[in-house]
Amino acid sequence: MSAIRAGFDTVRTFLQEAWAELQRVHWPAQKEVRAATWVVLLLVGVIALYLFAVDAFLAWLLRLLIGY
Repeated sequence: MSAIRAGFDTVRTFLQEAWAELQRVHWPAQKEVRAATWVVLLLVGVIALYLFAVDAFLAWLLRLLIGY
């Protein structure tokens, strides 16, 4: 029975420490989140266009070499 109680005590301690750590986190403002989201979306778009261009070029080159 004491092993079960020790397990619950360990879980309780973990949850208390996790909650205390979450209280110390600096959560960004909505404006910061929105700006970071736009940066990520822009970079994803740029990288997607770059990969599309490289893929199209390599496909064209392969067709040219194979004669397909």
